[in-house]
Amino acid sequence: MIIGACGFGSTGSSVVTDYLREYDNITVKDDLEFTWVSKIDGLIDLERAVMNPHTRSGDSIVAIRRFEAMAKGIERIYEIHGLSKETFRQLIERFIEKITMVKWYWYDNSITPAYSLKYLAYYIMKRKIIPRLEKKAGHHVKCWPLIEVKMSVLPDNFYTEASRLVDDMLKAMGLDPNGIIALDQPFSGNNPQACFPFYRDPYAIVVDRDPRDNYVFARTRMLGRFHYMPINNVEDFIAYYRALRKDQPYLKDDPRILRIRFEDMVYEYERTSKALRDFLHLPENPRPKSVFDPELSIANTQVFKRFTQFSDDIKIIEKELPEYLFDYSKYPEPDSSKKMFYGKSPKNKLFKKSFSE
Repeated sequence: MIIGACGFGSTGSSVVTDYLREYDNITVKDDLEFTWVSKIDGLIDLERAVMNPHTRSGDSIVAIRRFEAMAKGIERIYEIHGLSKETFRQLIERFIEKITMVKWYWYDNSITPAYSLKYLAYYIMKRKIIPRLEKKAGHHVKCWPLIEVKMSVLPDNFYTEASRLVDDMLKAMGLDPNGIIALDQPFSGNNPQACFPFYRDPYAIVVDRDPRDNYVFARTRMLGRFHYMPINNVEDFIAYYRALRKDQPYLKDDPRILRIRFEDMVYEYERTSKALRDFLHLPENPRPKSVFDPELSIANTQVFKRFTQFSDDIKIIEKELPEYLFDYSKYPEPDSSKKMFYGKSPKNKLFKKSFSE
């Protein structure tokens, strides 16, 4: 079983991996966002080009090149997590080789028209020199700016080989796909279903958060960290927040998708943790609150009340996004002296240390 803790960016999905770390039979890999499938130029983008082509061969040719370039760009990240560069490259090369139907040499389409010596040389080679060489030789030649291209149009083995690639990557990092693994962001929060074909026995837990806290947390604790959401003006944030949720696939009833609120896990711990256990068919938690402690995470709720400088923005959010607001009226306000924190529970590191000793 592959359990995916998914969110929309600072919406608290680490409550899932923190909670599941309290189980002995679940391997939790929460120090890496395993976005291999859903990232830009990842397997979903490759699937779109290979399995749903809009052109004769160009879609897959370009997508395969972009996939290979993406993989090369992140191999260092996976090396840090136990997957050597050599093994990583072998897995990628094997996967591409398996799905490639035919290879040949074609003009490098990454060279765009520009007033430069490189483009001038490209133009001369393409229009003058290579045609003469090929007429004389009677066959295609292999020289710059011709490069090897790989085409794959509706291959029968795409999903088999893609899921095998994911399995092999997990194994190479020391994880057992035959067991229960909890990963951070293996599925896209707004459309986890799109990622399911690439994993064996996938289950997605999508965690959302009150937009007021999401906005203020980004304005106060995420500065200098990430730029994946617009926060310079509240109107842009509202448009961004709504677009990621309205009519998105994750809202459809699916036995493999559980939707929870970060605030529910804090204020309704017993009820929400039971729903999580039922969804994953887990027994009672052997070490409740040893990693995820709602008494600590409560400091990350109602944060919009701590920062009064954003009160005007909060009023606009309340007016524009009422359906996404969490009803705090039933609960006491948290102690403002409690320390906010980013990401995993403070007990997470303590748990890892004590468990290894």
